[in-house]
Amino acid sequence: MLRSRKLAAASSAKSIEDTFLTLTETLKAQSTLREKSKFAEKATPFREHQPKFVSAVNEIVSQLDGGEKSGAKANAQKTYTFPEPPTLVRKAIVSRTREVTSVKIQQQVPQLSYGLERVLFNPGVYQLRDPRTRVHNFDPYLGSIMPVTEFDFAALKDYITSSSDSTLRDIAIQHKRKYIGSTSSMTSVLSHFHYLLSAWRPINTNAVSRGFTPTALNYTQVSRAPAAIFLRYHDGVYAIDADKEYDSANVLMSLGKSMEKLLTVPKEYFERYRRSHKNKITAAEEQLTPESYHYSTLGDFMMRSQLDAYDPRLPGTGMFDLKTRAVVSIRQNASEFEQGLGYQIKSRFGDFESYEREYYDMIRSAFLKYSLQVRMGRMDGIFVAYHNIQQIFGFQYISLPEMDQALHGQWDTTLGDAEFRLSLQLWNKVLNKATAKFPERSLRFHFETRPTDTPYMYIFYEPVTDEEIEAIQTKNKAEIDAIERRILNLEPTEDESEESTAATEADDQTSEHFASEDTSPEPLSEEEQEGKEAEALGEAIAAPGTQARELGAMTLTIANRVNDKPVPRPENLNPHDNWAVEFEICELEGRQVARYYEMCLKRRAIVHGQSSKVWRESSSFHQTLKDLTKRGRALRKTQERQDKELGMLVLDGVKV
Repeated sequence: MLRSRKLAAASSAKSIEDTFLTLTETLKAQSTLREKSKFAEKATPFREHQPKFVSAVNEIVSQLDGGEKSGAKANAQKTYTFPEPPTLVRKAIVSRTREVTSVKIQQQVPQLSYGLERVLFNPGVYQLRDPRTRVHNFDPYLGSIMPVTEFDFAALKDYITSSSDSTLRDIAIQHKRKYIGSTSSMTSVLSHFHYLLSAWRPINTNAVSRGFTPTALNYTQVSRAPAAIFLRYHDGVYAIDADKEYDSANVLMSLGKSMEKLLTVPKEYFERYRRSHKNKITAAEEQLTPESYHYSTLGDFMMRSQLDAYDPRLPGTGMFDLKTRAVVSIRQNASEFEQGLGYQIKSRFGDFESYEREYYDMIRSAFLKYSLQVRMGRMDGIFVAYHNIQQIFGFQYISLPEMDQALHGQWDTTLGDAEFRLSLQLWNKVLNKATAKFPERSLRFHFETRPTDTPYMYIFYEPVTDEEIEAIQTKNKAEIDAIERRILNLEPTEDESEESTAATEADDQTSEHFASEDTSPEPLSEEEQEGKEAEALGEAIAAPGTQARELGAMTLTIANRVNDKPVPRPENLNPHDNWAVEFEICELEGRQVARYYEMCLKRRAIVHGQSSKVWRESSSFHQTLKDLTKRGRALRKTQERQDKELGMLVLDGVKV
């Protein structure tokens, strides 16, 4: 009899244990990869169901306590199933299911001038002037950059945002596409899909020397900050515009435009952009040369990429992007660039005053966006001109495989290509859900991949009117106008107030690449950052009289499988591998959603605010830059004196 009761109790315990395992496996979304993981924040989409789960577990525990009951009764227990949110979407996508295809439209694309095409076919840095022999590899005219105060920016064509581009809209309608966007408006969001799919893969610094000391192996704070966009609805098409709430004017935004002209037109023609030139280029004459764009599509997206330069000898389309990269002292505070003038690049290697330093900073702050732009435009790579605003130091051509090595850990572009396609497919599904909830309305989105052990993404979206969009986009207009007048030596004009949209959006393309960035060591520890976020949450909760608004929120979680095996992230992917992504989109509901949204907004404000600037100005890193800048100014004067006395040596002779 005793033996029979023990067997019954054992059977009951075994059955209850099986039920408990069923509950836990359901809680963890029935994913092999996530069987041992959980959300690190209270905002997990399953938290609202926790009481039901606890109740079920308590009942199981009570049954274990009553194990001496008959085995028949114990076996008759009810199996509890963890309830799923009604808005949960579980699916899987495969990296090979769709390809990015181009829309064939003939375009005239410029080529490099001054013989700079030599750089395209030589790996590494091509110095404008060899510092040891003082010989110029290219025309010394490139050595002195035309000051922005002398360049006539009024002659250049205005940049056209996605929502204002009627040609892009017509092409989308013709090809039955729902969403349109440009490289500059889409890459910040696509970066967060990279963080999600790669589980915050650290950057690869194998390209820098052993003597270089990397300060971090992650992306910069600005890169990791929440990404914001506007989805503007008009006539059945949604246009993706970058959110300019925290944009500010700086010299690099203007200089980037003039230097792109410098690198692609003859010297005599470029001089016609000088304000004092007798035969100055007019705006009407500039309009005769149309902008060159490439259009590509995947899913419901129609994407536009501006084509900067072309060489038929490069692989693929022969297209490549032009990037003008300012030295670290300028980038730290581009709005007050005068403090960083004079910093020199003197060698290939070293922690400072080196091409290696600038290359490492690009990996952390720019390579991800550059690689996404290259893929959207079906380009081969980027042509980089290193400068300090006053002079150009050298040039480098960086191919897409080289960028992939730093970002994905492999030269083979298979992994980066697959991730790009998967990112667009996931983004497509997110936008479809949001536009279904608020149909035919303009929306403001925030995307943020959280840095947890098992990453997941927050997506917040709210309907906005054209007036609200305009207010956000022109928030800093007065400050931007004042800075531009100071930098460009312009006088205020009467019609400035009528150009609010152009003032903040005309630099949509350039601001993303030439704005100030913080590539210095991380100013805030994790504890300090958590403290600021907790303070932000407290402010959000305590804010009295917060007006209720329409708001949608989702979490996106994924699980990677390569050749049917679960992996944290794909590694060394080759064309024969099969990468599938299981994903869940869960819509959040309840009062806490507004709090989480406020926290997200606060995190973005902290990163784009002034907190890190105070840290930089009091740091040893900042002091080192000041000292090197001072020494660089003295060196520049010495070089100019030598050039006057000895002349300037070039490859094809001596130029006085």
